[in-house]
Parts: sequence; C-alpha cells; structure tokens
Amino acid sequence: MKPDSRPFPTTRPSHRFALAVFAGAMLGFSFPPSPFYSLAYVGLVPFFLLVETLDGTWRILRYSYVTMFVFHLVTVYWAGGFTHGNDPWMMAAGSALLTVHPLFYWIPLLLYLFVKRRLGSFAGLLAFPFFWIAYEYSHSLSEFSFPWITLGNSQAYDLHRIQIVEYTSVYGLSFIIVVFNVLAFVLVVNLATGKWKPRAHETVIVLAMLILVYFAPWLVGELLAIRHRNKPAGRALTVGVVQPNFDPWEKWGERSGARFDSYRAQVATYVKESRALASRKLDLIVWPETAIPIRILLAQNYGELRALRTQLDSIGVPVFTGLPYTRFYDSASAPVTASRTSDPSVYYEDFNSATLLVPGLPVGEVYKKIVLVPYAERIPYAETFRFLIEPLKWNVGIGNWGKGEDSVVFTLPLARGGRASFAGMICYESVYPDFVRKFVERGAQFLIIITNDSWWGNTSGAYQHASYASFRAIENRRWIVRAANGGISALVDPFGRLHDETKLYASAAFAGEIQVGDEGTFYTRHGDFFAQVCSGVGALFLLLALVPRQKERANP
Repeated sequence: MKPDSRPFPTTRPSHRFALAVFAGAMLGFSFPPSPFYSLAYVGLVPFFLLVETLDGTWRILRYSYVTMFVFHLVTVYWAGGFTHGNDPWMMAAGSALLTVHPLFYWIPLLLYLFVKRRLGSFAGLLAFPFFWIAYEYSHSLSEFSFPWITLGNSQAYDLHRIQIVEYTSVYGLSFIIVVFNVLAFVLVVNLATGKWKPRAHETVIVLAMLILVYFAPWLVGELLAIRHRNKPAGRALTVGVVQPNFDPWEKWGERSGARFDSYRAQVATYVKESRALASRKLDLIVWPETAIPIRILLAQNYGELRALRTQLDSIGVPVFTGLPYTRFYDSASAPVTASRTSDPSVYYEDFNSATLLVPGLPVGEVYKKIVLVPYAERIPYAETFRFLIEPLKWNVGIGNWGKGEDSVVFTLPLARGGRASFAGMICYESVYPDFVRKFVERGAQFLIIITNDSWWGNTSGAYQHASYASFRAIENRRWIVRAANGGISALVDPFGRLHDETKLYASAAFAGEIQVGDEGTFYTRHGDFFAQVCSGVGALFLLLALVPRQKERANP
C-alpha cells in the first residue's frame, strides 16, 4: 500500500501513541474480572489502523510494543506482588514479565508484515489469524511458556459462546476474536477512505460476516449445552472444600521462625473445618496447595505425620491435600538442579506435590507438579542455567521446586461403595488445556485444582485464575473441584458454571455434589488439532511468501 493511499496518512506521533495505548487498554479490559469481554472483538482494530500509518518495520515494532505493554499492564499488573508481601525477587520477576513478555508478540506481527509485503495486504490479513494461533499454541509448549493471557481466555465469563472449546479449546475463541478484528478493520478502512459506500455490496457482505462470526458461536454453544443436558447424569459424590485464608507469607513460619508451631496451628484449623463438614457424609475433602507446609513425609517428621493421620482417621473421610515432597539422590544420580545436604554425598530436590490420604491406608502415590511457574517456582531450563538458581529465589517457602515427571490418576474409594478416579492439578498447571486433557484421557472422571492465589493481594489474578477453570471443565465436560487457600474456591460444572463460589480473602468451608463422567469430548480425544491445523495453514502462507515472484526470477 503506497503512503498516499493509507487511510490516515497524516496521523501525528501523539495520535499513533494514543492508538497504541487504546488498543492495549481494550485488550486488557476484556479480561476477567472486567465484564467487558466483548472489547476483545475490536481491541486489535486500532492496532491495525496504527500499522497502516507507519513506515519501516522498526517503527511498527516500537508502537506494537506500546500496545502489548499496556495490554500486559492492565491484565497481569498483579504478577509482581507489588501490593502484598513485597518480595524483591517476586517483584523483579513480575517487572520482567510486564516489560519483556510483550516482545513475544512481535512474532505474529513480523510474520504478518512479511506476508503482506510479499503477497499483498489481502493475503497478510488472511494469514494473520493463523499466525496468531500458531504463536499462542507454540508459546504454550516450552518452559518459557505463559498462556495466561491467551486471547480466548478473555471470554471466560461468556459461557454461551465458550461451549465450542470442547472441540477447539481456547484457541478456537482466539481465532474467532482475531477474525472479527480483521473483518472490522477492513470495514472501517474502506468506509473511512470512501472506497465503499454504507450500502455497497462489499459493505453488506462484510457486515454479514461480522454478524455470523459473532453470533454463530453463541448458537453452537446453545445447541451443545442442550445436547449435554439431555444426557443421563453421572454417578454422584459429595465433596467438601476447606479454604483457610492463611497469609502465604506467614504459613511457612519463615518470618516467625517457628515453622512447626505455625504448621500445627494451621492443621488444627483444617481438621476442625473438615470434622464439621464430615457430617454431610462426604466422599472426599480437598485442602489447597501446600496446605501442609512442612516435609511431613520425611522420616524425621514421622511423629507429625502419625498425629495428622490419627486425626484424619477419626474424621473418616479421604483428604486430598497439597504438600512438599522431598527426593534424595546420591552424588552419581543427582540432577544438576539438586541441592546438597550437610552430607556432601547426598543431594535432594523438593517438589510442590499433592497426595490422597485415605483413612486406614498408608500414604499412596504422590503427584509432583510438572508445569512450574517460570522464574517464580523454577528457572526455565534450569539444567542449562543452573548458575541462576540460588541468586534468583523467592524469600518464602522452599522455592526452586523440582520438576515432576509422572502424571498420576488417583483412585478414590466412595462412601457408598465403589470407586471413582480423579486427577489433581496444582495452581498454574490448570492454565494449560492440553496438559489437563491428558489426565482425562488417562481416565480421570473428575478433576481437582488446588492453588494458593493469595500472593498478590486483592487484585485481578485470583479472579482470572478461577474463571479459567470454566474452560477446562467445558473442554473435557468434567466437574472440577477448586480449592484455594484464600479464594476463590468453587465447584465447576461441565458447562463452566461456578457453584458455591467463595469470596476472595475469606475463610470458608462448604460441601456440594458433583458427578463423575466417563465420556470424552472431541478435544479430549484429539487435543490441539484445531491449533495445529491453524499452525499448518500459517506455515503454508509463509512458504508461499518465500517463493520467488516472477519479477524476482526474471531479475536475479
């Protein structure tokens, strides 16, 4: 597109900056807890208009950084814990997320610009939604991944439209949003430049496409909901959840220096609330992430474990709880990330873990968290960057968690006889669609998410995390039990609705009924097929752009 044919060739730098900020703000305010999720459908339009006013790749990248920085500032401002705790490393990691992660969005933008310059504006716009999905999908695969602000996540409160994720996962929503933005941009540009008249044939076609893209997911979602409501209900079981609302900076006893005194006081609260819930004839009680903040499974802490098991046996209900797990190695088998004990020949790693404690039975399998929060829980590719492990560590808890390797599906004996299988995800793991799906594929009939969510004060983070559970429930059509230290705890049904939802930063204990499920969805069976197809289409556009054009062949 030549400079004099741009829709807004005279835009001033201040206007461009305003467009960049406006686009980022609209994208950001489409995410929970904001109710304005529809802003995502037009949030990229100012961004596309901005790109059309700029010459040179570097100028485009600079302004795009502004857009994505504002987007991050609005959505994940809380990640550094600036309002609570004030841990220096946590604040540094949060600041890095706000300032560095926007650069990742240069990837789909550069691909779009390349195709646009090689094949024309139409091809560039046609390819952009596929490049965006390819970026989001690939960005969920490495240890540097951060799918928290996948664009489709902004629609968590729109339960009608998000039912389609049982086929496409959240990437299908991202695709629909980006396509709508592209169509809206095309309409705005052509109307603004006078190329199309309001009643022109082209205008009517694009308007019709916009209506279809916006309302078709709603209609499909209604049909899917009706289909699933007409299916027979699964076997019911009753689950209790304890939300203690302990200050995460105090629960480890780090500041008081009395770790075991702090632990015993906390366990007393859990046991008291669990005993009160047990009158409901429960099948299971769920405690949150690291509810047990000591290495209770070590031999030297056997007395604490025996005391806890005695109390739980008297309650008579299985308890699923988070706790640290420690694995020891000799010097020959120790991974490079292991720490050395006082004995120079013995090394160890701690894992953020969870286990099921069944009355009268020994401690069974321990699930060790596999997907760890980059930097906050583990340095990405720590085996390579091991020199960063000690300097970059939280000042609370154990820190530098080991990375688990084996997924675990637990078997729960039911109060009325029979058994049910479930899987438990720990905190950040629940943001990864394919990761959760694999537990269902392995036979999990319901899911549990245990988390803390109390690190950041009364900010958006906990609300976002809680809302994302709706996607995992719909993708696999499974009930989810969500237990958080300081909220938000809830039971999430297979349609994404939250039941018995607790307040943030409040003590609570509740019990409710869920159903087990055996039938898998398309997403459960086939995973990220949609995202992979989009990535393949994006690759085809890129290959077409790489093919030398006729003029280039004639003038080598």
